Amino acid sequence: MRNGCKKLASMFLITVLLAACSSKEQEEIHQMDFQAQIDWKAPAPAVGERPRILFVGNSHIFYNDLSGTFVRIADAFGYRSDVYELSKGYYSLRQYANPEDTLGALFDSAVTNKKWDFVVLQENISVALSDSPDEDMFPYARILDEKVKSAGGQTAFLMTWAPKDGKKEGFKKQSCQELQSVVAENYMTISDELDDLVIPAGIGFMRCADSYPEIELWDEDGYHPSPAGTYLTACIVYATVYQESPENCSYIADLDTELAGKLQEIAADVVLGNGTSTAKKIEGHTGNQG
Repeated sequence: MRNGCKKLASMFLITVLLAACSSKEQEEIHQMDFQAQIDWKAPAPAVGERPRILFVGNSHIFYNDLSGTFVRIADAFGYRSDVYELSKGYYSLRQYANPEDTLGALFDSAVTNKKWDFVVLQENISVALSDSPDEDMFPYARILDEKVKSAGGQTAFLMTWAPKDGKKEGFKKQSCQELQSVVAENYMTISDELDDLVIPAGIGFMRCADSYPEIELWDEDGYHPSPAGTYLTACIVYATVYQESPENCSYIADLDTELAGKLQEIAADVVLGNGTSTAKKIEGHTGNQG
């Protein structure tokens, strides 16, 4: 079992600025080292037989059927599970935390009337990118987490991926890697505070894009996952929940065997630090991250 990671500052690579640095370089002062191995918190208690899991989020979850893909991966390894999904386009944790909202009321009913082993919470990407998460994200994460724990479940935050092409506001352009650092820090900060699980899909996207740039993880819109992106995320969910590598899984969706194998290795390495060929590739890597 792995302990929760408490020293967030050690997870980030801070660029040292010299007086002669250009303005572009000065903007890159806070970016996560996506190749660094993070000791993610493991489920406590460990997953039992036929766990009940509830996925809560928006289109990042229902695109390509993430929850169903996870179930089929687990089934391929001989694990049975009861998995349900509560999702709607554009929804945020704030709406789910509001009992007067339609889906907020459904969330309350679900966690009150049924016993869940895990409740997976996914924030709206625009909120996850907020520079004021103390106002926009964290209060609602706390409300939902308290409801989950009061019902005897474990909360797992699904850290999603940043927009493929970054974001431009006026003359300022932030890269996908820069935005992913913000998303990661916000998810890791609240999960550390609440001692909850993190499903690091966004970090998996960055590491895969770096190690295997030929793999397209994003849909054409640059926000939602491609089938490969959903499969990678499902593998990362599996590795987090079961604390086992998804490598050599017989279920590969509609992907070819080689592609699925690469995604399985990435997931194993990101969560458990034991991906086979990916670990070797990363060890010798010297290029740009992301």
